[in-house]
Amino acid sequence: MSLSEKTEWIELLLQSKISDFNEWRFSNLTVRPDISKMDFSNRDMSGAALNGVRCVETNFSGSNLSNINLVQAEMTSCNFDGANLTDALMMYGELKKSSFVEANLMRTNFMWADLRECDFTGSKMTKAVFVEAKLQFAKLENIKKDVVYLKFAKLDGTNWAGD
Repeated sequence: MSLSEKTEWIELLLQSKISDFNEWRFSNLTVRPDISKMDFSNRDMSGAALNGVRCVETNFSGSNLSNINLVQAEMTSCNFDGANLTDALMMYGELKKSSFVEANLMRTNFMWADLRECDFTGSKMTKAVFVEAKLQFAKLENIKKDVVYLKFAKLDGTNWAGD
């Protein structure tokens, strides 16, 4: 991929031109976008097809990420503080050490995701799905366990482990 092609799709994301980005993405399914260490804070990226993307240490704080597809994405140490991830797909995601403080995670699907050492303090998790998710040593303060689906989730080192 040439530098101009890379710049083009990154600009589409930065300008919240999600339908144009998705059109590019579906025409370039073999490309693995890398947006590591970029700042996408306070942007509207709802509905973006970012499956398989690499975004290590990326800032998504305060962004609208509702209905986003981040399936099989590598998102270690990302900042999702205050973001809206309602109905987001994050299955098989590599999210270790990411922060979701005060994030809206209603109906977010984290099936088989690696969420070890993530901070979920104050997040809204109604109907979030954590089937077989790795949540070891995650911060889950002020989160009610009875509002999420936790089947076979790994909870060692969390305040949910003893429940």
